[in-house]
Amino acid sequence: MKRAIALSLLFGAAALAQAQAGEPAPHAKFHIRPVALFYEHLYEGGFANPMGIAVDPKSNEIWVADTGNNLIGVFTPDGAPLYTFGSADLHEPIRVAVDSKGRVCVLDNDRNRIKAFTYRGDPLGDLTLPGLPEKPTFGTIAFDADGNLYVGENETCQVLVYGPDLKPRQRFGSCGPEEGQFQAITGIAVDKERIVVVDAQVLAVQVFDKHGEFVRGWGHHDMGIQNFSLPASVALDAKGHIVVIDTLRHEIKFFDYEGNFLERFGGLGRRIGQASYPSGIAADPSGRLYVVEKFNARVQAYVVAEGGFPTAALDKKDNGPKGQESDRKEVPRISRTSNSNSGSTPGSSNNRLEE
Repeated sequence: MKRAIALSLLFGAAALAQAQAGEPAPHAKFHIRPVALFYEHLYEGGFANPMGIAVDPKSNEIWVADTGNNLIGVFTPDGAPLYTFGSADLHEPIRVAVDSKGRVCVLDNDRNRIKAFTYRGDPLGDLTLPGLPEKPTFGTIAFDADGNLYVGENETCQVLVYGPDLKPRQRFGSCGPEEGQFQAITGIAVDKERIVVVDAQVLAVQVFDKHGEFVRGWGHHDMGIQNFSLPASVALDAKGHIVVIDTLRHEIKFFDYEGNFLERFGGLGRRIGQASYPSGIAADPSGRLYVVEKFNARVQAYVVAEGGFPTAALDKKDNGPKGQESDRKEVPRISRTSNSNSGSTPGSSNNRLEE
């Protein structure tokens, strides 16, 4: 019975998201299936307006920038909290990235510094990066599999690449509205062949080769399913998709590497599978996607599955999950431990959604 209810909740929520996005569920090429939900630290309580998320593939851990609480938290892929730290020098962290040596790099409300910490939160000082303007404005940071650091710097409108030793490797971009130019870089994702950059003001998604040469771009700040209102983050999943978060449309959008629109999911709400101001996305090597939602103060983990959800999973009264009263009110969050203020204990799986 418990399994049936869980399946109905998942199927219905995802189908609802597809219906809100304007794509009929029976004709979907694929769907994203929620598999985990988490929103609180072990001892420090629930998230408050979290905005950043990153995957450390070496340790298989998920890092969350809990903006409103001035905290950085590390979790298992199923959301069990492992460790949380704050610092007197950490104010409203918005982006987090972890390098191959376990060094944690953070952007907070002081956008002209990249702050570094040990795994346990001991401050290492600011990163010293050559070639920056006198007062840089950092939009985002990311590491690739080789430990190279990618920095989106919005005073010069460039992507700067540094090696694991923090020596300059390359830079590309300039200020302007044309292809290969930027104005407000918000996300960078890298694989072995491509560098994908998203910008909140000009051409939304731009793909470059590993030498920084422009390959293609798409997405205007306009109406239309292939366009954007506020692209805030990007990830490259294991199935070859470019996945972009649109914060103002509350959407998770999928494209292929040629820029063809594939699907979109989400829709404003608090049900499983919906989203409220998603602000960050990350992918792990197993194919999971992790989406952090600012206003719902949670992280949802998804897997990409082929085909659409069965129509039998829909409550046709309001396209919600069966087993829930169709009163258009929010479905209570699942996985909270009723007698605990600290959430899951390390190694527990109560944040995991039944499959």
